[in-house]
Amino acid sequence: MKIALASAPAVTGEVEHNIVSILRFLEHCSGKADLVVFGESFLQGFECLTWDYEADRVMAVSKEGAEIRRIREAAAKNRIAVSFGYIEKAADSLYSSQIVIDASGEIIHNFQRVSAGWKEFWHTDGRYREGRKFETFAFDGKKFAIGLCGDLWAEGRPEEMKALNVDIVLWPVWCDYKAADWNEKIRYEYAGQAAKCGNIVLYVNPFCADPGVADAASGGAAYFQNGQIIKDMPAGERGILIVEI
Repeated sequence: MKIALASAPAVTGEVEHNIVSILRFLEHCSGKADLVVFGESFLQGFECLTWDYEADRVMAVSKEGAEIRRIREAAAKNRIAVSFGYIEKAADSLYSSQIVIDASGEIIHNFQRVSAGWKEFWHTDGRYREGRKFETFAFDGKKFAIGLCGDLWAEGRPEEMKALNVDIVLWPVWCDYKAADWNEKIRYEYAGQAAKCGNIVLYVNPFCADPGVADAASGGAAYFQNGQIIKDMPAGERGILIVEI
């Protein structure tokens, strides 16, 4: 199985731009990978929320909505599976979620982040919610699970993930470390943390393309195995890391 970790450009609040970015990467990876994985909140950008519920519910999208339907159609057209993060609207609740769509365009998993670090909880109410637990899903004969960004650092959660005994953990994030700090030191800390969560952990960070923003997600992707960095793409770059499992 080949998995493309897409450190793709995303612009905060520009859903159309980010959909087009996903579609371009799907077309580019067609025939080269079985699954393309984008980072946390990629569809809208991690800083898209204002914590004014009436504004945020407009920014959020349903997994059955037109925005995701376009990506499902593109997955089917290019015969490639895709996973990406988005701010999900489910009834009256909002979540930071990661969806998985197979190569026929069907939704096979929708994970809702279990840790509260995606929101300014001192400003939000009970309509900004988290999921309860990690869950597994099957793809191409392997058992997967997803942890979003701070999920795999939250107390007790690495042990919970490890207990699932999956083949592959997907770790989409939105991290704003300076590229040099990530490349020189922090990636090794993440490799160590990944070892607490599973044998194979695939990390991917978007490349924030907001104009004039200095402290933003700087890209990068990594294939961690048993605490080691098997293969990676440095932060500070946009592009694709293809790993074979």
